This record gives sequence, structure tokens and C-alpha cells, in this order.
Amino acid sequence: MADNIFWDRSWKSLDQDKLSLYIENFDYSADPVIEFLHERGYNSLCDAGCGCGVYSLKLAKHGFSVSGFDISEDAVERAKHLLSEEAYPTQDFRRADILTTGYTDGIFDAVVARDVLDHMAIRDGVAAVKELLRIVRPGGCVLITLDGTDKEYDSEPHIVNTDGDYLFSGGKWNGMIFHPYSLEEINRLVGGRDVKLMKANESGLLVVIEKGDALSG
Repeated sequence: MADNIFWDRSWKSLDQDKLSLYIENFDYSADPVIEFLHERGYNSLCDAGCGCGVYSLKLAKHGFSVSGFDISEDAVERAKHLLSEEAYPTQDFRRADILTTGYTDGIFDAVVARDVLDHMAIRDGVAAVKELLRIVRPGGCVLITLDGTDKEYDSEPHIVNTDGDYLFSGGKWNGMIFHPYSLEEINRLVGGRDVKLMKANESGLLVVIEKGDALSG
């Protein structure tokens, strides 16, 4: 609950000028996620934890049919506004928890969760993977990006619980959760399923979980 409150507070207090500059300067060129999705011939995607919708917009610009959700209503409204400004549909963007998205079973070719599951307690992350696999069709996949820790994460006031979750208790990230993943913990996160591991960027990892059949989720 504390983490949900953190994200609601963060989106409500976000500086609009800084957000506009971020959106304007965002890199909309193809990246490893988009290249993978195109290689598989996927079309219908869900942007899990879509935030302001800038990555949803990027996916739409590359020809995908995009839906999305976020825990913050403010974020969802920003995402809808951003995509609608460029005439992309937004009717299937919604406020939802990643543990109970409300989407129909197997409705998407793929789900993309960028920098989302590493901002949850690992126990919730395990449940989130199951939910995201539920809404992907057999033959589809879930793509997750995970970031490593850095000096700023380590220096802000926090405790580390027995699961290895960083629980921030003060400073600018008061109430936020972060979990840096080792390879062993990635195996726990995905429930022992086979995964593909690729480089998302200089500091991040892209984890691809494929849904082989109707029973694999």
C-alpha cells in the first residue's frame, strides 16, 4: 500500500514543464523491446505500468495496437492525453493494479513492463508475473526490464528486508520500494520458467517470458 501511495503522490506533484521536456526529448527510435516484438510479428500489446504514456506512444508510433494501465489515475489520464494528441486510440487505457488488471484471459500478443516489477516487493512481483502471463495469449510473451542499484539508491534512507526489497523511509523516495535482481532472484520472480535474458540498455536487463501453451501461465 505504501508504494501505491508513493506513485500516486509522485504523479500528482510532478512538474508539468519537466514532464513536457522529457516527452519532447524522449528517444522514439526502435530499441531491443520493439525489435523483438517486430521479429515475432506481434501486434496487440499492453503497456503495464504505463505512467505518462510516453513508451505507449513509442510503441504506437512503431505500428503496434497499444493498451495500457497504471496504478495512478493521474498517470493514466496523462497517458490518454498524450496518445490522443497524436490521434492514437486510448479507450483501453485504465487505472488498474498489476496484480488484478481486469483484462480478459489471453487478450494480448505481448505485455511490456518497463521498470515496473523492480519497484515492487519480490513477493508481489511473482504474483504480477502470473497475472501478466494470464492476459497474454498462448504463443505470446511478457517482456520485463529490470534495473540494477546505484549510488543514489544506496544513499537514500532505506532498510533492506529479508527478501532483499529496499524499503525507502525518507528523502525524495519516501514510501518507494525497489528490488535489485540477481540471476537467482530472476528465476524466483518468473516461477522457474525458461526465460531469454538480453541487454535493455547500459544498466538494465530485458527478461522475456514466453507463454508456450494455455497451461504455461
